[in-house]
Amino acid sequence: MNNKGFIFIETVVTVVILSASLLILYNTYSSSIENEKDRLNYDDVAFIYRTNEIRKFLNENTLIKQLKSTAFENTYATFVGSSNLSLFSPEQQSQGIPSTLESIMNLMHINKILLLKTDYINNCYDELDICKTSVKFLTDNFKGYLKSLNDTDYDFYLVVEFGETIDEYGKIVKCSPDFDKNCNTYYANLGI
Repeated sequence: MNNKGFIFIETVVTVVILSASLLILYNTYSSSIENEKDRLNYDDVAFIYRTNEIRKFLNENTLIKQLKSTAFENTYATFVGSSNLSLFSPEQQSQGIPSTLESIMNLMHINKILLLKTDYINNCYDELDICKTSVKFLTDNFKGYLKSLNDTDYDFYLVVEFGETIDEYGKIVKCSPDFDKNCNTYYANLGI
């Protein structure tokens, strides 16, 4: 009878050790999966390359330098795109630069381009009113990406949201997370 009690205790200890090991393994695996999802959606090399092309276009063909000095009175962020007419001079508008930018955004599957002042990264860990109003029109995914930023080497960052999905023919097409189901969003940023 003593032998049976010892075997029972030995079995219980073994089950406890295996259960604890499996819980630790599951926790590590879950953490790895979440990190991989972030890695795929945040700052992927292909999207950084596209963001760099947009940055080059904006630096060469728009008034982005002037926008940096005038657009940030009561906000840390402003949208950059063909509808932002303060980004283009009348001459650039007559040359069709806004429609060229719109075409490039469609071709690269870009939903939003945000010009972000570094003060947002430095100051918005607190719940300041200027922080809330700066990003109130952004999706939760976009806000989550902004919270992950911590590099403050530049005064301004170009933050780009890409939206892609696969259509019924197996082709990757642009989509918007606000309107389309199964729309995957990707984010990248570069100093400007």
